[in-house]
Amino acid sequence: MVISCAGLWLWSGPAYPQAIDPDRPDLTTSAGVVGSGVLQIETGLEYEQARVGGQPMEKRFTVQATLRAGLASALEASLEGEPFVWQKAGGEDSGSGDYTLGFKYRFLAPSAEGVEPMLSVKPYVKLPTASEPIGSERPDFGAILLMTLGLPWGLSLDANAGVAAIGQTRPNGFIPQGIVGASLSWAATERLSTVSELYFTTKDERDGRESLRTTLAIIYRVTPNLALDSGVRTTLVGTGPDWSVLAGLSVRFGR
Repeated sequence: MVISCAGLWLWSGPAYPQAIDPDRPDLTTSAGVVGSGVLQIETGLEYEQARVGGQPMEKRFTVQATLRAGLASALEASLEGEPFVWQKAGGEDSGSGDYTLGFKYRFLAPSAEGVEPMLSVKPYVKLPTASEPIGSERPDFGAILLMTLGLPWGLSLDANAGVAAIGQTRPNGFIPQGIVGASLSWAATERLSTVSELYFTTKDERDGRESLRTTLAIIYRVTPNLALDSGVRTTLVGTGPDWSVLAGLSVRFGR
């Protein structure tokens, strides 16, 4: 009986202004917030491979989870992490990954005509809960300016620009990192959207390099409160996986 009621709720659900809009599977974050009293759960799986300079193939599998809670009409809190990580790079390791606590505040909403962009800011801090080599055992923190702009022909653009401080060991300290991302989505049908993205970051290690990644994905909204996604990602320049495949599920609850 409970399962049947939950299924009926997911199929119909309350009358939200628009269908669920997850912040996955791309790396670029939208400026949209979930809304007051709403809880959104975004989960996923990702498998990636990378080969560096004749070294053994590096493999990594992660279980991803994000909780987004609407604190007010223009403010949400999020907890994002990797409850399980398996990786093989010479040795084999597994365990829980790091978690990131963030807040997204929308300070500009588009008018009824929708010609202006939506603008938000998202400060965040990474909690170093994972031990090496899965995590760095050092905190990171930063802030990102988020923009979402509706375009003609069913197109929508998300753009990010931010700065972060990445924790380092040996010696302890932080290095600055720049972040720039752009993701273009197209509503092919009422339920199906395509996503194409470019995402650039400067180095996250003292001896590292910058990284430019691209993601191609689709999002299918089964109901107004339930979405499925899948995609592929590769590194075009610098450090990162040669390729990865990902799939996920997002669910929205609340009033």
